[in-house]
Amino acid sequence: MIDKNTNEAMLASLDRVMRLLRRRPAGRQHLGRGTYRLLLMIQKNNLISTRELAHLLGIRPSSLNERLTSLEEKEIIARRRDPKDLRVFLVELLPAGEIYLEKVRTERNQFNEAVGTILTKAEAEQLMQLAEKLADGIEAFPEENETLVGNDNRTETNGSQPLWK
Repeated sequence: MIDKNTNEAMLASLDRVMRLLRRRPAGRQHLGRGTYRLLLMIQKNNLISTRELAHLLGIRPSSLNERLTSLEEKEIIARRRDPKDLRVFLVELLPAGEIYLEKVRTERNQFNEAVGTILTKAEAEQLMQLAEKLADGIEAFPEENETLVGNDNRTETNGSQPLWK
């Protein structure tokens, strides 16, 4: 077990990396975070129902519909009723969506190549192994013991003891 100061420093470093990764796409891609993944899903599953799309993305249908409305206004996607069941809406990617996806794909490839110069292959493999180990360990925490306490975002066990020390 690592000491509390080392643990806090490690988590702060991971948080910094995640903030930087989240900030990067929002700066260049003008349609918002998650749009690339959403459009990829539509491209792979042309004429997918909004319900199925929400399920695949793991989001609420109401949240998805807000995003789809915005993309529809920009003529990136189109929704139409399913002729077999008029209660169901099907989503398709329009030509502007294809162009947007290609642009973002190019930007992502350039970013990935640039990031690939920071670490050696051995360091990248080690980081992946450590990240997987950390993710597996966090997923193994009993769900009933995982609660965020206050605004400091510390996860605590049974509301009293930190999960990491």
